[in-house]
Amino acid sequence: MYLKNLLTLLLFLSVSCAAKAQLNPAMQQTVQVLENLRLKNQSKEALEVIEKSLEKKENTADEFAYLYAHQSLIYSGIDSLLLSKKSLDNSLRYAQVAITNEAKAMAYRAEAVLYRQLELPDEVVKSALRGLALLQKSDKDLQQKYAFNYLLYSIYSRWDDHKKMNHYIRLCERYALQDNNYNALVNVNNGLSSMFQASYQQLQQRALLDSSFHYLQKSFDLHQKVPAGVSTNSFVITCINLANFYFEFSDASLTERKKQAFHYLRLAENELRNNHASAAYWVNVFGIKSDFALQENDLQLAEQYLLQCISQIKQDGDTFYKSEYTVFKRLADIAFKKNDLQMALNYQQTAERLLKKTFDQRQIFNTQKLEVQYESEKKNQQLELLSQQAEFRKKQNYLYGGIALALLAGLGFMFRAYHFKLRYSIERERKLQQEKEESEKRASIQLRLEKEEQARLKAEQELLDLKRKQLEKEALANSLLIDHKNDLLQQIKNQLNVADSTPIKKLLKEEMLLSADFEDITRQIQQLHPDFFSQLSAKAVKKLTPLDLKYCAYLHLQMSTAQIAQALHVEAHSVRMFKYRLKQKFGLDKDTDLEQFLRG
Repeated sequence: MYLKNLLTLLLFLSVSCAAKAQLNPAMQQTVQVLENLRLKNQSKEALEVIEKSLEKKENTADEFAYLYAHQSLIYSGIDSLLLSKKSLDNSLRYAQVAITNEAKAMAYRAEAVLYRQLELPDEVVKSALRGLALLQKSDKDLQQKYAFNYLLYSIYSRWDDHKKMNHYIRLCERYALQDNNYNALVNVNNGLSSMFQASYQQLQQRALLDSSFHYLQKSFDLHQKVPAGVSTNSFVITCINLANFYFEFSDASLTERKKQAFHYLRLAENELRNNHASAAYWVNVFGIKSDFALQENDLQLAEQYLLQCISQIKQDGDTFYKSEYTVFKRLADIAFKKNDLQMALNYQQTAERLLKKTFDQRQIFNTQKLEVQYESEKKNQQLELLSQQAEFRKKQNYLYGGIALALLAGLGFMFRAYHFKLRYSIERERKLQQEKEESEKRASIQLRLEKEEQARLKAEQELLDLKRKQLEKEALANSLLIDHKNDLLQQIKNQLNVADSTPIKKLLKEEMLLSADFEDITRQIQQLHPDFFSQLSAKAVKKLTPLDLKYCAYLHLQMSTAQIAQALHVEAHSVRMFKYRLKQKFGLDKDTDLEQFLRG
């Protein structure tokens, strides 16, 4: 449980290596200084070097991209997400005008690391693959290739994709060997060891543990061979991993396992006491010691180790609430086993207070995370808009270019046509003059004939229009008379209901059957005037009823209110109200005349 954060720390170490391709000698020296400070775990001093280098105005766009990317990497490592995002934006901005692909790739690497801190694994993969694509055809920057592949390994290890894990960690191994980067090789060997341990958890094959131990021993031997080339953090992680291996997986006796584990833990403690590595590793060191004491049933010693851990953490000055919470939870469990309930309660209460601080710390981190994600989304939208604008300008330029070419072609054609016409103008001038005179005569005759034909057609059209309008009015009048007759017959029928009037009813029924209903009349009207009812329905803002259409027909015939009331057997007031409702259905204001609207 104390080792679960080691992989994350190891990953940060693996991707914070310096890149030197395409830099001037002064900048290469600066990058080497940053590399040495990173190996000594001196982030604050590294930031000061970067700030001083950024003040140089003679820096190229490539060098600014490198510096801001390194600054973003350091801020990511200390969870200053907003500062990391600000530095990343500057790096990406300079990378857009950078000359080398290595500088652009450096910006994408910083982006991938920030996405990993933001817990966005899909975005990490995208940025890493984008950076690798820029370096695909170059062997100048092996360290960056290593860093990108280690990032991809870390993501696929989180997803338990052993095939991809093995693929990317082997690529890391190849680039680290080509570059003679001992610190990278230590990280690779630790990564391979973790991968074999994960496989063992699934398959339970002893050979996998042998492979895991083999790579841990290789990491340790590399540090013994070239101690200056391996960061203290990487060495401490290796020692802790070896100690944990003896605790969890070794077949030796408890005494031998403890002897070996404590040997490696003492080496890690020496580096930690000299402040050469992160104080967070104290939890791992004393956690393993406490676990050995518990295996020996020495509860007092197990508790003592954990209290020493708390003391060492507090001396560092940094806040490790989550680690302290884990330690106090273990202390509470040990106190409970000792049957010291009061002490167990005290430890538990302290653990709960630390848990609350951890939660508050996580809330602050989440707030930064949300702000960074918001800024990223906002920037992405702006970039998308700029991309669309650039694409539009590109198409616009193509269009203008096409128009310009078309104009040039037209001018050339006109120029050639002009010379061609000029060549034959003298010879054809006389003939053209004669043809013009004859043409004018023919045109005059033709124009006179056309005018006469147009006048005749216009007279015929006016006559047809008059006939059509007359037929329309007659059809509407006939339909209204039929409607009126039907209403009259209905009244007669109602009055005869009181007596024995079977023959009369039969006659009336036959008469009504002979009478066309309003739908038939409508079809007749539509045949003569097809657009009348369709235009009514189209212009209405509300659906028209058959009665609405009748009223419209009466008004179209210019019947007065009294005539309409008499035809429909209603009061004149009802007709006026119905006309008002018709204006509403057509959406007319009070100043618009309904009869004029219908005639139009």
